Amino acid sequence: MTAEITIPGVTRLDDHVLLGDAGLAMAMVSVGAQRLIDLRGETKPPGLPIPIDHFPLIDLEPGQDELILAAATRLAELAAAGVRVGLYCQAGISRTSTVAIAYLMVRGMPLAAANQTVRQARPQAMPALELWRSLEHLAPALAG
Repeated sequence: MTAEITIPGVTRLDDHVLLGDAGLAMAMVSVGAQRLIDLRGETKPPGLPIPIDHFPLIDLEPGQDELILAAATRLAELAAAGVRVGLYCQAGISRTSTVAIAYLMVRGMPLAAANQTVRQARPQAMPALELWRSLEHLAPALAG
């Protein structure tokens, strides 16, 4: 058994999801990400030698429930297929944590537990208020 390589700033949420910021995209690949999900709405994904899905979220914007759910659902599909995914936004704090929480909710975890799980893995995780409100809007549908 080999020791797992760690990169400062890259957080492992579970066996299939890595969290980070845009500057760490290739670092996530170096520790096993087979695909990336870029959440930045202010720019297009970089041209990297790995498939990148783009869900252009804007920090501090209300009403992005459907896009958050689409990103989380895609992440859950990839994870269920055994693909290790690197999830990132510009700073790896707000949008990344929002979609990570939604991913756990898609997989059946209640909002509070999903938030706690992401915060334990990545203490700096803090969805912007508008993105948190989207998670609150999504919670009842995902719980049912």
